[in-house]
Amino acid sequence: MSALTLPDLLPLIGEGRPLHFETISAALTPVLPLLARLPGTPQDPQWHAEGSVAAHSALVVERTHELADAADLRGDDRAALILAAALHDVGKALTTREEEDENGALRIRSPRHARRGRDYLSFRLLDAGLPPDLLLKVLPLVAEHHSLHRALEGDWARGVPALARRVPLPALTQLARADARGRVVLSGDAARGEDTADLLDLAAQDLGVWDGANPLATFQAEVAALLQGASPDLLALATGRGWADWTAGLIHTPHEAAARVQDAARRGFPQLTVLCGPSGSGKSSLAAEFTGAEVVSLDALRAQLGGGRHDAKVGGQVMQAAREALRAGLRRQAHVVWDATSLRRDGRAGVLGLGRDYGALTRIVVAWTPPRLAAARNAARERPVPAAVLADQFRALDFPDVTEAHEVILRGPEGESWTL
Repeated sequence: MSALTLPDLLPLIGEGRPLHFETISAALTPVLPLLARLPGTPQDPQWHAEGSVAAHSALVVERTHELADAADLRGDDRAALILAAALHDVGKALTTREEEDENGALRIRSPRHARRGRDYLSFRLLDAGLPPDLLLKVLPLVAEHHSLHRALEGDWARGVPALARRVPLPALTQLARADARGRVVLSGDAARGEDTADLLDLAAQDLGVWDGANPLATFQAEVAALLQGASPDLLALATGRGWADWTAGLIHTPHEAAARVQDAARRGFPQLTVLCGPSGSGKSSLAAEFTGAEVVSLDALRAQLGGGRHDAKVGGQVMQAAREALRAGLRRQAHVVWDATSLRRDGRAGVLGLGRDYGALTRIVVAWTPPRLAAARNAARERPVPAAVLADQFRALDFPDVTEAHEVILRGPEGESWTL
């Protein structure tokens, strides 16, 4: 009998069926081929005596079912938690390597595997038939499942709300506990994982961010009360800039966030929208929606300065011309749309940094299109990008994080919109 598809499994997961990791993996492997590599992806035996990533993931899924049963979790919240448990370490297939420790012994490491896993899943799970709203519950759990201890380091009164803005903490601590229990031997590291989840639980409840509204929404409401009559763009600037400054410890109250945009309210301010998405995902169509904006298109500049829209030989000239056009628009306080793939976070950071230098409201708009649809659109173009290049774009993509800009918006192929 052929494997079930994810849409077949979702109702079963949501109603509480104890589906095994192997069943979930079989349903997803056609669109997530990295899953096939998990049985052969090793882990450091000091922390994972159970063996491979697949062996650990199977135990974590079992423990997650138990925790979800104890909490009587059902529906999409349960489905998201179980899927996150099955997929939380998929990034290890991309990042696992041997390194020498401080004593010269070889150890198995998987640096940044949580974020790499999130990036890998962010578009591909659309092809699996996972509803976008449910996918947006899964992705932050995968990305942040190793972030609990960082939120409690230093100024935890800021770190914990900052984490709560990115991911629901009850679900995150359940995943962390399942991750700790999903080991053959409860090592010191695993015990610390349980302790950290308990500490985060207590700290979040003490701060009032455990199971309530998104802390950013509360912050925005306070800023809005201080800026009555402000335009949506000014409010977005005050909230986005203020939240970033508050989490960094530069300001202490929403009053300071409101005060910091008074000059922008009087004199005006530019806007910078950075489009993000592989070829065929619909970025140029999105650019056309921003009426009155100045569009800086790297494809158009390549066609103008070189031999066509995909001429990589003039890359240096194109980037210089694009950045000059961006600066000119920002100086005029225009709304500038940066129309490029913008796949890598470091590349986006340079562009968005210019926007911040000029006091702009910055946003990222992601053309969140299923890879199969992007491939079909690309193939239908008069001059398509080679299929191998498109595949490389999806492999290289860093899914935008909420901390990168004042606003991060996802746009689906039918015009649907989600704000992170």
